[in-house]
Amino acid sequence: MTERHITDNERNMENTPLGAFAILIHLGLFFLGIAAWLTGGLADDYKRTEHSGFTLHSWIGMGLAGFILLRLLLGLFGPRNVRFTRWVPLTRERLLRVREDISGLLRFRLPERPTHQGLAGLVQTFGLSVFLLMSLTGGFMFFSLEPGQKATGLLHSVKELHEVGELLIPLFLSMHGGAVVLHALRGRHLWRQMLFLRETRSKNAYPDQSLGDAQGDSD
Repeated sequence: MTERHITDNERNMENTPLGAFAILIHLGLFFLGIAAWLTGGLADDYKRTEHSGFTLHSWIGMGLAGFILLRLLLGLFGPRNVRFTRWVPLTRERLLRVREDISGLLRFRLPERPTHQGLAGLVQTFGLSVFLLMSLTGGFMFFSLEPGQKATGLLHSVKELHEVGELLIPLFLSMHGGAVVLHALRGRHLWRQMLFLRETRSKNAYPDQSLGDAQGDSD
């Protein structure tokens, strides 16, 4: 994205630090999301009298649900730069940015946007939606499922929906993680913010640089 496409409002958003609370929530979602996904297969022992795998997965899931609640509250009432109204792609202008970013990727050009804008905003919205789905269905099962018995009726349908979410988590993590890696190869180290460090950009991080050029400069 060229300089003329970046509004003063977006520039201010990009330069505003996320804040320690927002970073801690992000880290909580990241680690608990992975832990819940990895322990999902253990939860199948809920049909047995001894169900340590289900218990472990359930409590990790409830911890994840707590962080999801915090993220929703932050998105609704937190600082302006992290509110959903500032970046969730529900407006025509934001959807056009998503289309521009996808079109650029097809030409091997990495989008250069402020945080959460364009395609990045769509990916983040998808991720939050997946985690919310997992939290709602998982919470329902936590309070409704009786260990030692099979899930039937509505409970079985909710369980099936929860298992669909388990397939979507690695999809989101691969998209999100892949974008961070590509930006790092290009010279924009977004990952540093999650370690309470200042984001850095190398001298080869140019807005009009293609992915191939960026990789060549980093070799």
